[in-house]
Amino acid sequence: MRNDNFMKKIFSSKIFFLFGLVILVLVGWAVSKKIIEGNKIDADIKAAEEEIARLETKNNELNDFINYLNTEAFLEEEARLKFDLQKPGESVLIIPEESTEETAKKDEDKKGSKESFWGNFPKWWNYFFNNKD
Repeated sequence: MRNDNFMKKIFSSKIFFLFGLVILVLVGWAVSKKIIEGNKIDADIKAAEEEIARLETKNNELNDFINYLNTEAFLEEEARLKFDLQKPGESVLIIPEESTEETAKKDEDKKGSKESFWGNFPKWWNYFFNNKD
């Protein structure tokens, strides 16, 4: 009976309650810390998987490009562009570019005109203020 009374006193005391509360808070804090850490690890794993998928896609694209570089069509195109080669019976058509004097004269004419100075301003002015509708 005395032992029973002693146990009742201990379990109903304020010190036991505070001690239990402190232990509960510490355990809760440790568990929440582990949950947060687990969530961070899951996010890192997901980011790594996305990076792997992106790199695999890029690797496939590069492999396709390497395969294209090894084809006859690419070699023929490069020979035509870099070495000016042509197939037998084929003729090359050269289109002359405009001379720089002609281009400079056209640019000068455009700069000197009244329309290029004012741009679209007179058209907008007439549209809003001289509307005859």
